Parts: sequence; C-alpha cells; structure tokens
Amino acid sequence: MKRNSLLSVTLVVLFLISIFSVIINENELLDLNTSKTHETIEYTDNHTILEIGPGSRKAILELPGGHNISHKLPLVVALHGYTGSGSGASNFFDLIDSVHENGHLLLRPDGTISITGQRFWNATDACCNIWGQDVDDVSWLTALINEAITYHGADPEGIVLVGHSNGGFMAHRMACERGYMIRSVISLAGATHYDFNDCPNTGYPNVLQIHGTSDSVIFYDGGAILGDNYPAASQTVFSWANRSGCDLTYTEINQLDLISPRGVNDTNEYEHLNCSSGNRVSLWEIPNGSHYPQLSSSSDDDFPSTILDWGLTGYFPDSDADGVRDNLDAFPNNPLETSDSDGDGVGDNADQFPLNPNEIIDSDGDGVGDNSDIFPENPYEQIDSDGDGVGDNSDVFPHDSNETLDSDADGSGDNSDVFPYNPYEQIDSDGDGVGDNSDVFPYNSNETLDSDGDETGDNSDIFLNDSTEWLATDGDGIGDNSDVFPFDSS
Repeated sequence: MKRNSLLSVTLVVLFLISIFSVIINENELLDLNTSKTHETIEYTDNHTILEIGPGSRKAILELPGGHNISHKLPLVVALHGYTGSGSGASNFFDLIDSVHENGHLLLRPDGTISITGQRFWNATDACCNIWGQDVDDVSWLTALINEAITYHGADPEGIVLVGHSNGGFMAHRMACERGYMIRSVISLAGATHYDFNDCPNTGYPNVLQIHGTSDSVIFYDGGAILGDNYPAASQTVFSWANRSGCDLTYTEINQLDLISPRGVNDTNEYEHLNCSSGNRVSLWEIPNGSHYPQLSSSSDDDFPSTILDWGLTGYFPDSDADGVRDNLDAFPNNPLETSDSDGDGVGDNADQFPLNPNEIIDSDGDGVGDNSDIFPENPYEQIDSDGDGVGDNSDVFPHDSNETLDSDADGSGDNSDVFPYNPYEQIDSDGDGVGDNSDVFPYNSNETLDSDGDETGDNSDIFLNDSTEWLATDGDGIGDNSDVFPFDSS
C-alpha cells in the first residue's frame, strides 16, 4: 500500500514539473535573415547543422555560415530543463540567431528519456534522475565537446554551458567534474550540490547563477525534490566563491534589463569579487521572476549577448588562426605576423630590421636599411658623404663634392686634372696644352722646350742646339753673342 502511495505521489510530482516545460517547435533549420561580421570573417545565417557523438547517442551541432574550422570559435552548450530538449533550450535562450550574430558554435544535446517518457539530465542528487537510471551524462557531454573541438573548430578556451532548470543543475555538475575544460557555466533556475563536498574540485570556471525570487519550481531560497535537497541561489554562488578564494560577501555591481518588455532594469547583478583563482562568481537575481522568465525574443539578441559577454570574460579569440591569441598578437588578422618588436607597425617576419623602428626593408641586401641607404638599389653603396651623387665606395674623393674620379691615379681628381689620363701631369698654367711638369716654360704659352738649356724657348731660340746663342738680330746667321757686328748683316 505504501509503495502504491509513493508511486502516486511521484507521478503527481512528475506531472507538475512537466507542465512547466517550455513547448517549442523543434525546427532543425530556421529561416534566419541577419548576419554579423566577427573579426575578419563574416558569418551568415546559412547555418550548417551536424550530428555528432557516439553511434549510440547523437547530438546536434550548429555552425554559422562561413565558419572555417581553422578559425576557432567559442562553443555554447544549451542544456534543457526537465522534459525539454536541446532545440527548445536553444530557442528559449535565443541562441539560434546568436550563432551568427555573436559568432559561436551551438551544441544542442538532448537528455535521456526516462522510463516514464520525460527527458532528463543525471545531474545532482536532487535533480533529476528520479528513477535512478544508469546514465553518465558527464562523460557523454565531455565526448561531444571534445569532438566539436577536434573536428569542427570549437575553441577549447571558449566552452560555455548555458542551462535551464535541470540543465542548470547539469551545468553545475559539469563545472564540478570538468572544471578544467570549461570557461563558464550559466545556470538559470538551477543549483549545485546541496553538500558542496560532493562537487570535486577540477578547476575554477566562471559561474553565473540567474534566478527569479518567485520561482515556484526550483525555489530561490532552496528546497527539495522528492526528499533530496538543493541549495539556495545565494548558497550556490557562495560555495563556488569560497572555493575560488573570492570575497565571501557579494557586491551589487549593476542592474540589468534582461526581461521583456525592454526598457526597465529588472535584474540585480551581484558578484563575489577578488577571486584568487582568477575566475568570476556571480548571482543575477530577478525580483519576482518566475521559473520561466520572459527573456528576449528571437529578433532581439540582448539576452544572449549579455550572458555571453559575461561567459566569455577573459576570452580572446585567435582571429587569424596563427596559434597566438588576439590579446598577444600584434597583428590579430594577419596569420603571417604576431610580433612587432620595434613598434614600427610592420611585423617581425616582414621586417628585415625587427629591432630598428626606423628601418623595414633592405632592397639591395647590403645590410643597410633603405631609409638609411642613399643607394637602396645598389648593394655596393650606402653613403654619399659629399653629396655628389656618387657613393663613397666608388668615389675616390668621398669628401670632395667636386671630384669623384682620378683616372690616372695621380691624386688629382679628373675634374681638376687638366690631364686626367696622364699620371705625370695635372696643371697647364699657360694653357698651351703641355702640362707644367713637362713644360720648361709653364707660364709662357708660346714656349714649352729649351733644347740647348739656354733658358730661351725653342720657339724663340734661333740656335736650338747652341746654348751660347739664341738670337741673330741682323739675320746674318751668326748669333749675337759671337757676332762683333750683331746689327750689321754685311
């Protein structure tokens, strides 16, 4: 008799929980008509929908149009409430449009069907494996996440679980048992273990609990399901804050507008600050909020944008898929560059002088940058000290702007050397075409030679081979020095 009474009570409870489930059409493909640029890739509403997971249990993975698996995107996992579905939870949270509007992948898993026909997650003792079925949802969700990472371009640093009711409980259990692989869990109307010692410490994900104070299914102040207790919303976040080394008293940060209609702040944002583990632990309290608060509509992305902004705290994408996160990448949209050591705006790989902000290119490969190289296309020249247009290496007179060559190597530049190809001559003082060194009369343009050495030039000396004579004034052929009558030709 007692057994039949217990069964009756159980069935009544199941029925009451079931009537609170959101009934949403599970359309696999939606006609979406908006797009948004995410970094340098434009994702579209032409989503790709895949089945992933082990053969015995599949789940839906939704990817935005234009997704390139080498450009990793965050993965959002939508965990439905008791009797719900992955598709229903995705629509409830408005995560379908968010796939392309906010640039992420969406995993839509379904819980196990119970022996009475309701889908559930085997989360905490309180919720909601009522019939004690042998279900390992933690391992299955882990396998799905790993497959999305390995094969479909999910970013392992951007895993966010968003759960409602039983799905919120499941998100908390995943935070307990897979904390090392999850960036954030966001639980609406869920809770963690009543005894937090049942929650293994596997990491410190960001934890956000959203809860309406008038929730009549999962009570804001805690309660029990079929005799199994769950903690209050404030105790849930306190347990995580205590583990994470945060302030044990939360601080009111802000007020939010989460519930439709828009235009009124309807949610109190509290946070346990200064977490020594580097994570965030927050409670968003919805005064008078129900188990199913009226969140944003499918045409309004405020709610998913708000929760994902929080959930991706500290997350930086790798927009160009070069293996360096955008916050550490000087060129986040250039896969060929990551660093700019000299801060000149040119990446180190392209910069031939990565430690010199004044130089980038060495066109002629002579080791001198083009900005410093007077002759950037000539590997043999870099400097023109005298500014004459001839490089110092080629300029015999690098500090004389009037000279560049010394063809005869006599130390006198060609421009100054009257005899540029005669190493013995440089000057022609009298302009007679004979250099001063060869010209016996360098200042007499009429004379150059003195054959007999009598200091009278050959052109003026009548007696070229007689050093004692040079004139015959009377023209008689006898030099004046020997002619007794130099003025009498007879």
